[in-house]
Amino acid sequence: MENNNSLQKSTLSGMLWKFAERVGAQVVSMVVAIVLARMLTPDDYSVVSIVTIFFTFANVFISSGFSTGLIQKKDSDIKDYSTVLYISLAVSLVLYAALFFTAPVIAGVYDAPILVPVIRIMGITLIVNAVKSVLCAYVSSTLQFRKFFYSTIIGTIISAFVGIFMAYKGFGPWALVAQQMTNTCIDTLILYATTRVRFLLVFSVRRLKGLFSYSWKILVSSVISVIYDEINPLIIGIRFSGADLSFYTKGKSFPTLISNTVSDTFSAVLFPVISKLQDDTEAVLRYTRRFMKVSSYLIFPLMVGFLAVSDNFVSVVLTDKWMSASIYIQIFCASYMFNIIQNGNLQAIRAIGRSDIILILEVIKKSLYLVVIVAFILLSDKPEMLAVTALVNTLVATVINTYPNRKLIGYRYRMQIMDLLPNLLTSAVMGASVYAMNLIPLSAIILLPLQILAGAVIYVLLSLITHNENFFYFLGMAKNILKRKAQ
Repeated sequence: MENNNSLQKSTLSGMLWKFAERVGAQVVSMVVAIVLARMLTPDDYSVVSIVTIFFTFANVFISSGFSTGLIQKKDSDIKDYSTVLYISLAVSLVLYAALFFTAPVIAGVYDAPILVPVIRIMGITLIVNAVKSVLCAYVSSTLQFRKFFYSTIIGTIISAFVGIFMAYKGFGPWALVAQQMTNTCIDTLILYATTRVRFLLVFSVRRLKGLFSYSWKILVSSVISVIYDEINPLIIGIRFSGADLSFYTKGKSFPTLISNTVSDTFSAVLFPVISKLQDDTEAVLRYTRRFMKVSSYLIFPLMVGFLAVSDNFVSVVLTDKWMSASIYIQIFCASYMFNIIQNGNLQAIRAIGRSDIILILEVIKKSLYLVVIVAFILLSDKPEMLAVTALVNTLVATVINTYPNRKLIGYRYRMQIMDLLPNLLTSAVMGASVYAMNLIPLSAIILLPLQILAGAVIYVLLSLITHNENFFYFLGMAKNILKRKAQ
């Protein structure tokens, strides 16, 4: 009983610190993104958007697999962390060398010579990320989420000043490069200083083999997932213009920021907690259901509300030069609503050690998605339609990812629907009301804040009227925090 109470306290504390870190980082990131979007052009963004595609793929080999295995393993020690650190560094050096020498080829494909120096300089972050991935695994495994808060907030704020200053001085896309590199380096340095992990000059093949049986399946599934996540921007960058890629990336970025604030908070805490309870099926089911309820209570209204105000948001915040990004905001808001469902189910499967199922699910999902994306490429000549494939993929993946947990932890479809439906219906009513306000003959700069305020009030009132259990869950959590502070 005492261990369970201790774990519950650690879970709540970790959730609060992780939420504070995500909110703080995402608020700063959103403000910086808005400022830079107003200072830079879509063509400036296209340079970094192209590079990000390749770096995202490379970072999967560095940060997925063994790092996830460290968290899932119940008794990871410094020898495990040291071993994974050195293998991650070796992989990062190989990937950096590959990108360094292929940079001219990539630049030639996109007809953008500036990509050569950008790839070669930004590639340094791959090596830094090798260290960061192991530090993050240590923090997550030991539930020390306060460390994430300090490192992320300080890194995000300092890099924000660097990026804005360089944009002001006319460095164009190099402002974005400097911002991202500064953020990664400072984040890693602070994590290393605060965790005080002292790696050993030890490399254990035996420990690596022990982690490999679990980790290789996670790595392969992550690689497959990233390939399909990045295939749309890759095609848009080659088939259409750099500006089209910028609109796609920018339209996707804001829903991503909002979704990740909620999803990363709960997922980062859920995975290590369930890993510690993986032998208790009832406890795993209980935590997974709570994840689904409270995370959807937050993410559903945020996504529906943002979709309803997207045109006014772009006009007021980004200026009309970015108006073509609005359609992508709407598409990805609809898509990320359901991401939280498949993410919660996947975290439960990962935590109980069934990486084999994760791999099988990825193969099934991506095989189906390949058919969808080929059909869209052949039948459509608009970049917006490629974004629609992401929505279709999410809906299909949601159904597939929920299936294994019916037997693994007893989380059946009917239970999931009952957990999510109240939040979905309340969000839909709120979203329809906010969208209807677009008919009011007011300027966007006046209407946007009114829509945001009205959406929040309507959602809270509907939660009270329907006695939504998640509203009272958060209310009780807030009261407990205030009581602790008062004591």
